[in-house]
Amino acid sequence: MTPLLALAPIMLAIALLVLKQSSWIAATAGVITACLAVVFFFPTPMSVLLTSGADYFPLILEVALILLFGMVLARLLEAAGSMREISAWVESAAPSRALGVALVVFGLVPFAESVTGFGIGVTIGVPVLRLLGCSLRQSAILGLLGLIAVPWGALGPGTTVAAALAGLGVDELGVATAWINAIPVIIVAASVILIMRPGLVSYLGIAAAAALMWTGILAASIVIGMAPAGIIGSLLVIAVMGALFIIRRRRTGFTRQLGIAVLPYATLTIGLLLARALQAALPSLLTQIVASPPFWLAVACLIAALTVVSRGTVITSAIRSWTPIGAGTAAFMLMGWIMTTSGMSTAIGSLVPAGLVLLTPWLTATGAVITGSNTGANSMFTGTIDAVATNSHASALPVVAAGNAAGSLAALAAPPRVAMSVQMAEPSTPASANDIGWVQGRSLVVAGANALCLGIWIQFMA
Repeated sequence: MTPLLALAPIMLAIALLVLKQSSWIAATAGVITACLAVVFFFPTPMSVLLTSGADYFPLILEVALILLFGMVLARLLEAAGSMREISAWVESAAPSRALGVALVVFGLVPFAESVTGFGIGVTIGVPVLRLLGCSLRQSAILGLLGLIAVPWGALGPGTTVAAALAGLGVDELGVATAWINAIPVIIVAASVILIMRPGLVSYLGIAAAAALMWTGILAASIVIGMAPAGIIGSLLVIAVMGALFIIRRRRTGFTRQLGIAVLPYATLTIGLLLARALQAALPSLLTQIVASPPFWLAVACLIAALTVVSRGTVITSAIRSWTPIGAGTAAFMLMGWIMTTSGMSTAIGSLVPAGLVLLTPWLTATGAVITGSNTGANSMFTGTIDAVATNSHASALPVVAAGNAAGSLAALAAPPRVAMSVQMAEPSTPASANDIGWVQGRSLVVAGANALCLGIWIQFMA
């Protein structure tokens, strides 16, 4: 009976989300239910809660700030016309539709997503795909497939949460996720090829772009760390493919406006890398703050704001949009912490028969489809996944990494994200229910195939 009671916070949150309640309402209800369960069924010493909370609560603040500055940066860049400049360059430089699609799916969308999160990469990629001549449905699904680097989206708060709840090092989990993310990358690359049906040269170009992104993220995760890995891996694709496009056309297409458009991104990337090197050489509280993702996101926001006339209005609008998202994410993180610290997640893990670790990727995949966020999915299920790994006598690291990779890609199938993608493909008219249904179905197939393959892989490895 006790393990079933431990499920109550998650089931209540899921039920409210299915009933289309706001994420912060669902998460808050889950937190309250979890607190009641701790009081009556899972008593936990106050000393344990205080010690664990002292380590975890700063993480909640950091994630909230990453989400805030990421959203502000996205709104400022949109208002400044930066995305239009970048989109126009891709459209003019790509020598073929298929290779342009490869640049968008494995370069442009993952890069924007790694910097800002929130599915912002989709809002950038889908219009470019339309300019490249893709149909409405093709543009919508291809834009969603570009969310292949979500474990590192917004500099990786979802992966950070998973590491904290499983008691793993964040860079350690980042490397493990990068290795296993080869499976989602292969599935996405195969999906792009099936959709585009390219010739041999473009076929090889798509495969090479996917391999380059995966290799770049893996290498950056090993050498530099988790947070900037998505930026570096996707930037590598943009740099290499962009250089090849320029060599072929014998002109760069670079303008002053394009340089201004990419300056905030360049500042964020270079500043974060240099600050992390400084922290490694001179570890202190000051260098730790300077090397944190929120710090450089805030710097990028300041630079982007210089080119926006109505910056006050834009920032205020972004903060208003962030409030329910930030509150919901913080509440989901709090619920996950309560359940993990009190032993509720371990009790839920006991419901899964020992040895069936192949089921764990489905937990975070389901959570991501429902919450639309790998951070929310990891907050809800990482403790349970860790418990299942322990009960199955399997190493927690690859099991949690598989869950992280499964939930991250499954976020593309979240209904609000699908609807946004379809609407971006044809912003002048209301999104068609048939188009949304078509894209939703294929998104679920991709998410399900990914969870299935990751489950089989992790079962074999365990």
